[in-house]
Amino acid sequence: MKCKKCGEEIESKLLYCPKCGEPIQLVPDYDVLEEELLSRVVEDKKKAKEEKFATGVYKNTLEAPEAKKLPKITTKKVNYFDKKHLILYTGAFFVVFILLFCVFGSYMGKHTYNNLMNSAVEAEENGNYGKALNFYEEAYTIDDDSFEAIYGLGRMYSRLNEHKKAVEYLSKARELDPTNTKIYTYLLNSYSALKDLDSIHALAELAPNDEIRQLVSSYFVTPPTFSEESGVYEDDLTIFISAAKDCQIFYTVNGKNPITSGKLYTKGITLKEGTLEIKAVALNSDGDYSDVVSASYTVEYVKLSTPEVTPQAGTFAGQQTISINVPDDCTAYYSLDGTNPRDNGIQYSGPFTLTTGSCVLSVIIVDSKGNESPLYMGGYYIN
Repeated sequence: MKCKKCGEEIESKLLYCPKCGEPIQLVPDYDVLEEELLSRVVEDKKKAKEEKFATGVYKNTLEAPEAKKLPKITTKKVNYFDKKHLILYTGAFFVVFILLFCVFGSYMGKHTYNNLMNSAVEAEENGNYGKALNFYEEAYTIDDDSFEAIYGLGRMYSRLNEHKKAVEYLSKARELDPTNTKIYTYLLNSYSALKDLDSIHALAELAPNDEIRQLVSSYFVTPPTFSEESGVYEDDLTIFISAAKDCQIFYTVNGKNPITSGKLYTKGITLKEGTLEIKAVALNSDGDYSDVVSASYTVEYVKLSTPEVTPQAGTFAGQQTISINVPDDCTAYYSLDGTNPRDNGIQYSGPFTLTTGSCVLSVIIVDSKGNESPLYMGGYYIN
């Protein structure tokens, strides 16, 4: 190996040129830090050698040149928390905090319960029901006991045709204010849209006054009414059925359901002797049926007893005046030859006299309906 400075051949183990004192580069590629360390090693070797020359161990024939002193490499350390940076960071933090506070304060100011309710009412008045619903929902999350928020939610769900949810909140509102007619109106509209007639009938039972009761009744078809109450009658009976003006009436007299098997009612139903059950239903112009109603009637004619004749049949010493007891609305017929007086008899108009001889008196009574009494027959002998 040759010295780069003077060209002198150098043994492989030497670290500097023995001629010019130039440090020998052992590794072709090195960094500054390694060069500095190497330089220090060379200096240490040089000092040791000089000490040995000074003591006579070596004889110095050639003075080595002074080694070059390389600049000390230092890494500048940045202090991010010095006073200047700390002031900047603190200022930036307060600016961000103030901005966030302003934004949050503005948001909270707009989203207080009162502001939300005011916004909801305004949106509702302008017909923005979806927007109003959002405001009412947010107000409800703040105060879930608020009647105004609950009622508002019920109204908006009803307006938006979400009737199941409308019923949920309107029912709560009705419990809080049971005499509020408007709540019943919204509830009835939702029940009607859901075809929930059972709930409408239940609501009628909960109505606290006649005004609300009448309002509820207008939402379902009123059942038909019968002209006569169920019961037992002695005379022929004609039953008339009535319903609202815009309704048709269907009825049956055989026990079947009038909705599926009914006959259109056009005139009164006459019942003679016997039993009859009438079922009827009303159908309005919207195709809604009322509840089915029924009534049972029995006509039992009064049975005529055997005519009472005075005096009774027998043998008499002289003429006799015969009288017949005739019930009201009845007519008595009699004959003196034993034939049936109903066909060819004499209409009784008052007492009559039997003179000498014998006869067979036959008497029958007929009521206004044509019913006949049992036949009376008796033999009279006048001496």
